[in-house]
Amino acid sequence: MKKTLKLIGIIISSLIALLLVAVLAIPVLFNPKDYRGEIEQLVSDAAGRDLSINDDIELSLFPWIGITIGRVTLANSAAFGTGQFASIERAEVKFRLLPLLSQQIEASTVILHGLRLDLSIDDQGVTNWADLAGGQPEAPPVQPSDQALSATISESDGSSGSTGLVLLAIGGIQVKDAQVNYVDHANDVRYAINQLNLETGPLTLGAPLDVFLSSQFEASQPAIRGQIEFRTLIKADLANERYRFDSTTLNATLNGSDLPGGQAVVTIAGDIALDMAQQTAAVSSFKLSSYGLDLSGELNFEQLLSDLIFDGNLHLAEFNPKTLLPALGIELPETTDATALNRIQLAFALSGSATQYKLDQLVLMLDESRIEGALQLGMSGAPLPAVRYDLTIDQLDLDRYLPPPVDETADAVAPVVTPAIAGAAVSTLPLETLRALDLVGNLNIDKLKVSGLQLSALRTKVHAADGIIRMDPLSALLYQGEYSGEMQLDVRGDQPRISLNESVMQVHVGPLLKDYMGEDKVSGVGTMQVTLTAVGETPAAITKSLNGTANIAFVDGAIKGFNIVQMVSEAKAKLKGRPVPSVSAEMRDTDFAELTASFKIKNGVVNNRDLSIKSPFLRLGGDGQVNLVNETINYLATIVLSKTNEGQGGGELDELRGLKLPVRVTGTFAEPKFKPELSDVLKVQAKAALAKEKAKLKAKARAKLDQLKADEKAALKEKIAAEKARLERKAKEKLKALFGR
Repeated sequence: MKKTLKLIGIIISSLIALLLVAVLAIPVLFNPKDYRGEIEQLVSDAAGRDLSINDDIELSLFPWIGITIGRVTLANSAAFGTGQFASIERAEVKFRLLPLLSQQIEASTVILHGLRLDLSIDDQGVTNWADLAGGQPEAPPVQPSDQALSATISESDGSSGSTGLVLLAIGGIQVKDAQVNYVDHANDVRYAINQLNLETGPLTLGAPLDVFLSSQFEASQPAIRGQIEFRTLIKADLANERYRFDSTTLNATLNGSDLPGGQAVVTIAGDIALDMAQQTAAVSSFKLSSYGLDLSGELNFEQLLSDLIFDGNLHLAEFNPKTLLPALGIELPETTDATALNRIQLAFALSGSATQYKLDQLVLMLDESRIEGALQLGMSGAPLPAVRYDLTIDQLDLDRYLPPPVDETADAVAPVVTPAIAGAAVSTLPLETLRALDLVGNLNIDKLKVSGLQLSALRTKVHAADGIIRMDPLSALLYQGEYSGEMQLDVRGDQPRISLNESVMQVHVGPLLKDYMGEDKVSGVGTMQVTLTAVGETPAAITKSLNGTANIAFVDGAIKGFNIVQMVSEAKAKLKGRPVPSVSAEMRDTDFAELTASFKIKNGVVNNRDLSIKSPFLRLGGDGQVNLVNETINYLATIVLSKTNEGQGGGELDELRGLKLPVRVTGTFAEPKFKPELSDVLKVQAKAALAKEKAKLKAKARAKLDQLKADEKAALKEKIAAEKARLERKAKEKLKALFGR
C-alpha cells in the first residue's frame, strides 16, 4: 500500500511539475520559442536533472491563453546512468484571459498525452526519484477557505512584490496513453502500467468531480496481467479534510497461470467517505463480485495512519459450491448424497485490527443446516492464529458429506465410535500443527447424524494450548439415553498420549445398532463406562498401546439370530446321529433378563473373566480375550440350562439341564465362529448314566439276594420245623413203644 501511494504521489507530482512549466512560462513568454532554452535551464536547475523540450512551444491568445508543448523529457538520476526518468509527447493547457487580469485562474481541459514514467530501485535499494523527493525545503502550507482553494505562485523579478493567482476552476484533466514502469532490482520485481487513460469532469471548487480511469497492467510477482476501469464521483471539503467518493466502481480482468481457470473478472462498487482529520473512512453499499461470488455490506475504518481498526457487516450471497469450486480449480470429493454441498450462504458482523479479527452474529447456511455464533482469530506472530469460537448448529447430517461406501454389500462390522474416540482421531494430524494449536471453543448441535447414529443436544468444549488438547465436557442425548465423556491429547512429547473417559447411560441398544450397523443383533437397555489410554500418532499404534477398563450392563434384551438352546440341541442331535430339529421364528433369539461384564484392556488385548447372562431358561458365563490389534477372538462361554421345563427349548433338553455346556467363540470380528464343545459333556453324562444304571443293578441284585436269603431262611426254618416235628413225632412213637402205650 505504501509503495502504491508513493507511486501515485510521484505521478501526480510529475504532472504538476509539467503543468507548472506551462504556468510559469505564460507571464514571461511573448514568443515561446525564444525562451525554450531558459525554461529547460530553469527546470534543470530546480530538479538537478536535464530537461529537454524537443518540439516547439505553441502559444494561443484571446479568448483563451493557451500553451501547447510537444515532446518533453526529464533525464534520469545521475546514479542510474543515461536514459530518461519521465517524458510526455504533448501537453496542452488553456486559460481564460479575462479572469487572469483579476489574478484568477480559469483553465480549460488540461491534456497530457503520452506520459512515460520509469521508476527504478537498484540492487542497494536506492531509488531514482530520491533526489526529487528530498531536495528543497517546503513552504508553509496555505490553509484554504471554505469557499475557495488559494494557490499562490510567486515569481521573483528583483523587487519586493509578488503576483498572487487564485485557482477558480479547470475544465477537466485528460491523461491519454500514459505508461508507468516500476523495476525493483533488489527484489527482482517488475510492474508496468500501460495505456493509462484518465479523464475528469470540470474541477470547480465546491462541486463534485467525475473521474474515469482505465489502464492495462502487468506484474512479475505474482505473474499477472490484465486491465482495469475505475470510475467515481469525488466531493471534497478541503477545509475540513473530508472527501467522498460516491458511486465508485472498479472493474478488473486479471490473467495469469496462477489464477483459477487462468482468468478472474472482479467487480468492486461502493461509496467511500474519508475524513483525514479524524483518520476515519467508511465504505457503504459495498459490493464485490468474482467467480460467481457476490459479497456485499459496509465497512468502517479508524486510525488510518496508525494502528488500523475496523468494523462492519458483510453478506455473501447464496452460491453453489459444486459449481463454483471446480471453476476455481478445487475438486470436491464425491459425497454419499449427490445433493449435498449445493448451497452456501454467509453473513456476519466483522470487527478487529491488523492483529485480531472477530466475526459476530455469524450465520452460515450449509444446505439445510444453519450455523450461528461467533468466531475470533488472533494473529500474534505464532505459527497458527489463536482461535476462539462459540457456535450452534440446528441440524447436521455428516453422513451426507462422507464418500460413498466402496462396497455397499460388504458385511463388515464397523467399530463403534463414540464422540471422544472420534475426537482422538486428531492424533493422525502432524504433531507440529497440534503443538501450535491455540484453541478455545464451544460447539452445540441440536440434531446430529453421524455413521447412521442419531444424536441430539450434543455439547462440546475444546481447549488447546501448549501441546495439550482437551475436549471436556462432551455430552449428548441418544436413543432415550445419555452420553457423557472427556478426552485429552498430549502432544508435548515425541509420541502423542491419549486418554478418554466415557459413559453411556440407559441407551436403547437395538435402535442404535439398527441405525449404526443396519441390523439390531442385540437389543435391550444398556449402560457402558470406558476409561482408556493410548500412545501413538497412527490408528495402528494407538490400538496396539490401548490400555484401560470397561464395564457394560444390559437389561431386558435379546441376542438376535443366535439361540443358545437351539445351538445345543442341534449339536446334541448331530453327536447322536439324529435329525437336526427345526427352528421356529420365536426360537431364533436368545432372550436375557440381564447381561453384565467387565473388561481389562492391555496393549490392545481385551480380557474378560466375568461375563454373565441371566434368563429364565439359562445362565451364561464367559472367560477369554479379544485382540483388537489383529481383530481376533478366543473366548469360552459356559452355558447352564435351567432345570425348569418352561422357556425356550421346551423339555427336549431335559437331560442336559443343570449341566455346564461350553461354547467356544473363535475367528475374526468380521467372521466369528461358534462351536459347542459337547463331546466331553456327553461323556460325563454317559458315565453318570452308567454309574446310575450300575447302582440300580447293584441295588436290584442286593435286593434279589436279600430276598433269596429270606426265602432260603424261611425254607430252612420250615425244614427245621418239619424235621423237628418229625423227630418229635418219632420220639413220641418210640416212647409209646417203650412204655407200651
